[in-house]
Amino acid sequence: MIRLIFGLFFLFFFAFGGVVHAQISEGGTPMKPRELKSSVGYRVEMPSYMQFFKSNEEEVSGENKLKSLHFAYPFEVNLTPANSGEWFSGEDNFAIWKLTIRSEGAYSINLIFDNFELPQGSRLFIYSETEEHLLGAFTSENNSDSRKFAISPVAGDEITVQYEVPETMQNMQAFTIAKVNHDYIDILKAGDRRPLGKTAGTCNIDINCESWEGWAEVKNSVVRMIINGVEVCSGVLVNNTAENQKPYILSAAHCYDKWSYAQTTVYAFNYESPFCKPLDGDPSNSVSGAVMKAQFDSLDFALAQLNTVPPPAYQPYYAGWNRSANLPASTLSIHHPQGDIKKIASDDGPITIASFDTEYTKNAFLKVARWEVGVTEAGSSGGPFFDQNKLLVGTLTGGQAVCGNPVNDYCNRFSMAWDFKSDTTKQLKHWLDPIKKGVETLNGKQFNSGENLCGTFNNLTDNDSYNLIPALNGTAFAGYWGGSNSLGITEVMEKFTTEAYLHLQGISLGVAKFNSKIGNAASTITVKVYKGFSQPDELLYSQIVNTSPLAADAMNYIKFTEPVVAGRNFFVGFELTNIQPLDSFAVYQSLRASNLSNQLYLKINNQWSSFTDNNDAKKSMVSIIELVACNIDDFSTDTPLVENPADIFVFPNPVSMRFTVEAGQEIPDENSISVLNLLGQECATAKKRLNERKMEIDMGGNIPGIYFVRFNTGAKYITEKISYVPW
Repeated sequence: MIRLIFGLFFLFFFAFGGVVHAQISEGGTPMKPRELKSSVGYRVEMPSYMQFFKSNEEEVSGENKLKSLHFAYPFEVNLTPANSGEWFSGEDNFAIWKLTIRSEGAYSINLIFDNFELPQGSRLFIYSETEEHLLGAFTSENNSDSRKFAISPVAGDEITVQYEVPETMQNMQAFTIAKVNHDYIDILKAGDRRPLGKTAGTCNIDINCESWEGWAEVKNSVVRMIINGVEVCSGVLVNNTAENQKPYILSAAHCYDKWSYAQTTVYAFNYESPFCKPLDGDPSNSVSGAVMKAQFDSLDFALAQLNTVPPPAYQPYYAGWNRSANLPASTLSIHHPQGDIKKIASDDGPITIASFDTEYTKNAFLKVARWEVGVTEAGSSGGPFFDQNKLLVGTLTGGQAVCGNPVNDYCNRFSMAWDFKSDTTKQLKHWLDPIKKGVETLNGKQFNSGENLCGTFNNLTDNDSYNLIPALNGTAFAGYWGGSNSLGITEVMEKFTTEAYLHLQGISLGVAKFNSKIGNAASTITVKVYKGFSQPDELLYSQIVNTSPLAADAMNYIKFTEPVVAGRNFFVGFELTNIQPLDSFAVYQSLRASNLSNQLYLKINNQWSSFTDNNDAKKSMVSIIELVACNIDDFSTDTPLVENPADIFVFPNPVSMRFTVEAGQEIPDENSISVLNLLGQECATAKKRLNERKMEIDMGGNIPGIYFVRFNTGAKYITEKISYVPW
């Protein structure tokens, strides 16, 4: 049996290894052109960026700082398939156009397209060969009335645009590359620190910490915005009284230097860590382009309508709002400081009416005197401020708050933006109350339901961390429990137990490292889904995934080619058998105490076993793996069956009042089940035995929050987390 000698190898920041497809696209791989021997390719070199450099600190100077974040310098260009690049022959009567663009020293490059109108059947890819970062395929489905298109940043200082079109359409005007934007602060966080800036300060709180689970739905309304390829702000998806699912994004007016910049903004949903640790998220849930509907500089608000309704897998939530003149008792902001993953800031009040600066309307802002939790930074501009009822009351303009001195931040007043001006292009009322309902408040709404109601699932808690955890063969390093190894581990699986029959859409892997021999692009893993209780049993799904485009030190979303219908007990993970010699691959994991639940199962020398059975100390393990699944509200009336004697199942979770505990063995008496708060104190609850293995617990009288359900088997403790949220 393999034994674990404990010791953690921390991965600091490996070289950037690429990311999976971003934005709404059709995926796929670029065609290989039939290049002529005489072809040397066509490259365009941007001028030296340093002659245009402007300090980022200068752009946010002043007593009350505007909190947008400039990260790129724009080069105006006019590059088309007619005047640049080189044409090649492709397969199946396709013509292929390629253009390589280089901007020396750029950490990433993004492009703005004009006259964008791809013909039916054509495909557009943008990629960096050295960084193995690919976007696309973009198709005619990405066309919009504005004929503009913006892409997310692509890593590295050299990228290639590849356009594939049926030969009969080769001469059709399809697009113009109008701007090449040079990233000078490393918005993709390839290094451990940005040379001209920083990642979000350590005082910031990750949105998925357990203390804020009550905001799990509302947070899905918040987006990161990359505006015209050069500036980062935050924004919020808002509901309207017609409740017709129009995707309005509210943000700050100062984020859009021009009315037309909404057309060239990329709006990213769910850019966040899966748990309460600052692990970089995956920004691939993106929508490119919107149409500005209303904007007013003096009140600093802007309302744009996305070109595309966010698909169900993006888990979009349309935030509610409060336009009354009453001051909120407390405020909470969700935002993207420094363009980083989603964070939270909270103020218990009192909130006051204030003026921000002389160029803005007097008394048009709400002032947070001091944040009790978190702070805002550059990139937070436009981030929503919610009141104690989770209703929108404004969006951030700026202020003085920084880590170490979190004071004096200002958001515009939603109540003034409502109808301060009668011009419909300078007010919210016309757009957010189209049926003239006249209400002062409107609740937020999740429009998707049934098979289209989607969410994320993982086994992580605040007490978990993310590390590269080695396994040793005797005293010799033998690889990782979550990746490449010499111990005969061929499959790494995470166990999931749910009450619903989920439709799995994909998996996010917390990739710790991928080292590849130069020129070796053959390494793959196979993502798998198994049905099973005590161990993986029936294979439901498998998908081969090239490892080279996966980003190190980040979550990487892998979309399944088709939804996978899983039962209530199933396993998801990956097979390692095609990692090539001299390459290595591993995902992050968290080592747990022996009394906590184990979620890691391994195929070792063709036999399944739990991680607990493979270490003398009987420690447990959980992998940094998250599922995206739909049909999440399809609960059966039948009680799930817990077959493993070492397991318990707690449902429903979250709980509004009463929940059921089912154990894989007999529950001796009521005292065997206890509910503990975060301090480890036992809470008063009412208990009712349902049968020898089931007990109902009533949480009435306890405060909302996170609790732990503990089952004392007499030989050990089995613990599960539960969230108590009274409706």
